[in-house]
Amino acid sequence: MLLSPVSQAATKAAFDPLLEEHQSLWLQGGQPVTPPAPDSDASLAADLTIHAALDLPEIRPLLLRYSRQHPERVLHYVNRSALGLEAQYLQAPLTPQADLMISSAMGLQYRLANQGHALALEAPNLAAWPANSRWRNELYAMSFEPIVMVARRDALKRLADLDGLRNPRDVLRSHRDFWHLLETRREQLRGRIISYDPRRSGSGFTYAVSDARQSPRYWTLVRAMGQADARLVSTTGAMLEALASGEVDIAYNLVGPYAVTFARAHPELVVIVPEDYVLIQRRLAFVPQQAPHPEAGEAFLDWWLSLEGQQAVASDSQLGALHPEVSGEGSAQHMREQLGDALRPIEIGPGLLATLDRLKQASFLSRWVLEFEAPAPYAGEASLGQGQSQIPPATQPELNQ
Repeated sequence: MLLSPVSQAATKAAFDPLLEEHQSLWLQGGQPVTPPAPDSDASLAADLTIHAALDLPEIRPLLLRYSRQHPERVLHYVNRSALGLEAQYLQAPLTPQADLMISSAMGLQYRLANQGHALALEAPNLAAWPANSRWRNELYAMSFEPIVMVARRDALKRLADLDGLRNPRDVLRSHRDFWHLLETRREQLRGRIISYDPRRSGSGFTYAVSDARQSPRYWTLVRAMGQADARLVSTTGAMLEALASGEVDIAYNLVGPYAVTFARAHPELVVIVPEDYVLIQRRLAFVPQQAPHPEAGEAFLDWWLSLEGQQAVASDSQLGALHPEVSGEGSAQHMREQLGDALRPIEIGPGLLATLDRLKQASFLSRWVLEFEAPAPYAGEASLGQGQSQIPPATQPELNQ
């Protein structure tokens, strides 16, 4: 199913989660407002503060819509990495900060809720939300996002010509096709593949664990990526930039909404939703126990999960509307109609905690490194080239980016 510069130094850059604030937006009445300067006596103060691991371009139209409908409220949105989001919260959970926490780090969000950090909510749309998309009445799924592959169109054309295929799209439709390319076109793709490093990215680690659960071929795929000198980075954004610059040809396991939005501005790229199985991540949200305006956080979440809000999610974003009455483009229902049993949503429940267990992490990553660094099967062929030099020493993943 198709939907319409990375360097070694960059992959090893120091990461300070408390400084990892990417984007911030202040709104009132649907219009940007100037935030108060630090330590100033300005009267402007937020009535609704949302901290999220969700890039601003994906949620901005929805924030604007909500702000226009509630002109009396000053809305402050802060985007961080998922690790930064949790680190900032845990550093000072009693300090008035977020009224709503949203993150793609499903395991971290579940752990916080399970440890008692989330308020129990009672708003009507929250109470009616499907049981498989929430945990108790504290943690709620807000999105339905496929994990995808992205390729350069010119690369698919070259590979199709090599295999005598008329349609370049037939080159890469599934995980099996990706493995086959790595096995049969290794030299043509050497250094031209990019994916998450599961030791540096918690999201990458989660997708890797989920892949391993879905397919017995996963470890063969990891080995094949290593033998093709795949590049390793810690964000979907880094993969997309490498594709756009022409440094790589194929990227594996990207966050779907980001990829689709980026590809719209880069027609040389094509987004591929695998036909054999599709991992689905769902961003989870909760209202913190110490929220300064808990009623505002609950009201925003209630609107987001309402039929009106979900129709806006479907029309204004790529995040995927979950409401059972929303269909057509931009909805989970539309994706189910297209892919059916191939969809593999990451479940909301105690199983998420397994991805945070340090011993299990270490065991999984040890095998991942072993497979990725395995020597090529042909005598005289170098074990690893560029890909090996780019892998940092084995560490615990920075949960979650």
